[in-house]
Amino acid sequence: MRRRPGYILRADGSRKRKQAGEYLMRKRKFVLVEPKSTHLHVYSRYTIPRLGVILLGTMLRDRGWDVKVYIEDVSPVDMDEVLSADIVGVSSLTSTAPQSYKLGELVRSHGIPVVMGGTHVTFCPDEALEYADYVVRGEGEEALFELIDAMDGKGPFENILGLSYWKSGKKVHNPDRPLKEDLDSNPIPDYSLVEGWHSNAIISIATSRGCPFTCTFCSVPGMYGHGFRMHSIERVIEEIRVNKPQYIFFADDLFTANRKRTKDLLRRMIEEGLTPQWGAQVRIETAFDPELLALMKESNCFNVFVGFESINPKTLDLFNKRQTYEKIVASIKKFKEVGIRIHGMFVVGSDADDKETIYETSRFAREYGLETIQLMILTPLPGSPDYDQFYATGNRELLSKDWSLYDGHHAVYRPKNMTAYELNVAAIDAMEEFYSWKTILQSVLRKDIISTIIQTSSKNLLKEWKKQNKDYIQGLRDQVFDKAKEVAVHGDVNLSYRIGVPRFILDAEIGKSLTSFMTELGISVVPFGGSSRDSGGTLASGLDWLRGKVDCIVMPVMEKSGHGQEEIYDKIQRLWKSLPRQKEDLPAMVKLFLDRQDGSLYSSMAQIAAIFTKDLDKVHKAYRSIMPSLSGNEVLTHVPVESKPVILRV
Repeated sequence: MRRRPGYILRADGSRKRKQAGEYLMRKRKFVLVEPKSTHLHVYSRYTIPRLGVILLGTMLRDRGWDVKVYIEDVSPVDMDEVLSADIVGVSSLTSTAPQSYKLGELVRSHGIPVVMGGTHVTFCPDEALEYADYVVRGEGEEALFELIDAMDGKGPFENILGLSYWKSGKKVHNPDRPLKEDLDSNPIPDYSLVEGWHSNAIISIATSRGCPFTCTFCSVPGMYGHGFRMHSIERVIEEIRVNKPQYIFFADDLFTANRKRTKDLLRRMIEEGLTPQWGAQVRIETAFDPELLALMKESNCFNVFVGFESINPKTLDLFNKRQTYEKIVASIKKFKEVGIRIHGMFVVGSDADDKETIYETSRFAREYGLETIQLMILTPLPGSPDYDQFYATGNRELLSKDWSLYDGHHAVYRPKNMTAYELNVAAIDAMEEFYSWKTILQSVLRKDIISTIIQTSSKNLLKEWKKQNKDYIQGLRDQVFDKAKEVAVHGDVNLSYRIGVPRFILDAEIGKSLTSFMTELGISVVPFGGSSRDSGGTLASGLDWLRGKVDCIVMPVMEKSGHGQEEIYDKIQRLWKSLPRQKEDLPAMVKLFLDRQDGSLYSSMAQIAAIFTKDLDKVHKAYRSIMPSLSGNEVLTHVPVESKPVILRV
C-alpha cells in the first residue's frame, strides 16, 4: 500500500497534517475526554458516569474510528494517546471548564483539532472557542458527524446547526439545532470503551431526555428542553440485558415525568427478570401514586434521589418548585412505608434563606430518617434562569468567576441574609451534623450496611473537603473582617464603640433599622452632616468633629436612582463629592449599599459589626431582629417533627 500524507481540513481553510508514516487507509483516531473537577464534591467517592462521551465514542467506533474514551473520574488521561489523535473531543461541565480549557489549549498547541461539547460550553461558546477549534452546542450526536464530514471537505461548515467555530479570525455561531426526537436511533453506549472500566457494578442508563419543570437554578431545560423525549421500552430493556449491571442509575432528568410509561417499563423489567437494584431522580409527586410505588419496590428500587430543594416555603416559591412543605413530609413517609431509601437533595442560600434555614434542613433530614443528603449551595450555572436573570445581566454580584468553584460546594455570590462566609460554613457544617456518628450508629443498629458505608465515607469526605478548602473559606471570612483590619491599621485599638452616620440617612427608614441593629450590638450611632434638610454636601466640618470620636464612618451608596428615591440619591452623590482628597487621617469608611438586592446591605452591616465583635452568630441574631423593618422577610424557625413549618416574624 502506497503511503502519502493525509490532512484534516479546518473551517478556516487551514490543514492539520497527519503524523509522518501513517497509512492513508489506517483507522483515524478520535480521543474523547471528560475531565474531572479539581475539587472534592458530593460524588467524589462514587463515580456515576455521564453518558455523553461514551455514546459518542460508541458511534465513532461503529463508523470505523479508532476510539479512546477517558473519564478522568474513572482513570487518568494518557496524554500520549491524546496527542496521537487525529481529533480530540472534550466534554465540559461548568465546574470542569478550566480543566477542559487547559486540555484544549495543550492539544491545539500540538496542531490537533479540538472539539468541545457539554452543558457549559453550550451556553458559553465564545469563551470556549478561545481554547477549541469547534464547539458543538446542545445535543451533539448529529452535529459531530456533520462536522467530521466538513473537516474532510465533504460539506460546508455553515450548514451545521448547533456549531460554533472560527472563520477568517472571527467566531461564528450557526443557528441552534432542533432537539433529537428519535433517541432509539442512537446505539447502546459501550462502557468497554472507557479506559480503566473494569466493572458493571454501577451503570447509567438514560431512558429519556428533557424536563417539563422550570426550577430557577437548573440548566437542564436549557440544554435538553422542556419536552419529554423517550427511548422505547424495548430499547431500555435491551440496554439492561446487554450491560447486566448490579445497580442502575437511571440518568433521566426526571425518571417519573410520564408515570404511565414508567409503570410500563417497570412491569417489563419484572416480567423479563431484569431487576437489578436501581435508583433515579424523582420529584415528590412520585410518592403519591400507590401503583407506581408498588412497582418500584417490586422491581428492586434501592433508592430515590429526591429534589426536595428546601423546607422553607418562601424558597420553594422562589425556586418555582410547585410543592409544599406538607407534601415533602408526606412523600418521605410514603417512600419509607415501602422501604425505599431516600437521598435528599437540597439547595441552600436563596434570598429567603438564612443560616438557621440551613441548619434546620439538616435537623429535618435527621428527624425524618433520610439515609443520605446533599446541601448544595445555590450556584448561578450558565443556562439556568437564575444565571440569566441575576448574574449575566450584572444585577447580582459574583464573588468569583473561577468556574472550578461552581460545584455547589463553594459560595460564589453574595447571599441576601448572611455573608458568603456564613453560607459556605453553614452548608458544610450542617452536612457534617447530618453525617454524625449518631446517624451512622443508627444505620448500624438497623443493620443497614450500605447506608453505614456511604455515611461514613461522606463524613470523611467532608473532613477532607474542609482541609483542602480552608484557604477559600478563610478568604470569604477575610472579606467580612477587612474593615476591622483597616480600623486596626489606623492604630485605634481602644475602640469607642461609636460609628458616624450621615444625619439624612438616620432620618430615613433605613436609618432606624441601622440604629436598631447597632443598639443590639452595644454600638452607638453618631450623626454628622447637619439636618435632614441639608444637601449632604456640608461634610468637612462634620468630619473634623468626628476625628477621634468614632471608629468608622458609614458612607451610603446608591448606584442608581429609583422612583421616589431621587432626593436621597442626589444627597448621596453630593456627599461623596464633598469628601476631602486626603482621607488617610479619617476613620475607616464602610460602604452601605442601599439599592442592591444581592446581600450587599447585610454584608455592609456585618462588616461594621465585625469591627467590634468576632461573634458572627451575635451579628446574625441582631440582623434577624430587624429583618421585618428592612424587607418584610419572614424567618423560618425550628420545624417540629409532626407539624407544618412555623413562620414567625422576629
